[in-house]
Amino acid sequence: MSETPNTPIADGGNLRPTGKRQRAGEATTARATSAQKAPEVVETRRNPFSAIVDFLRGVVSEMGKVIWPTGREMVNYTIIVLLFLVFTTALVGGVDWVSNFALQKIFH
Repeated sequence: MSETPNTPIADGGNLRPTGKRQRAGEATTARATSAQKAPEVVETRRNPFSAIVDFLRGVVSEMGKVIWPTGREMVNYTIIVLLFLVFTTALVGGVDWVSNFALQKIFH
């Protein structure tokens, strides 16, 4: 077990650790940061067609990782989307009709 300093809980209960702290006289596990500047990365111009081919290869590779929905899931998702579309259309149409009706009563 690590030897972390403990502090009493405010209600007088058991001691609990206060967390990791740097202790005097102990070495840190972190390395000292180098004062030297990192070498600059020189960008070379690539053939644009080569970049396009690399991009398309990456797309094909990533598409292979996709977990595609089954036919039944697609039907379920499509039905859910269409029902939501009908509900939203009815809601907007209802608000439009009510506001139109109210404005007609007010101004006529």
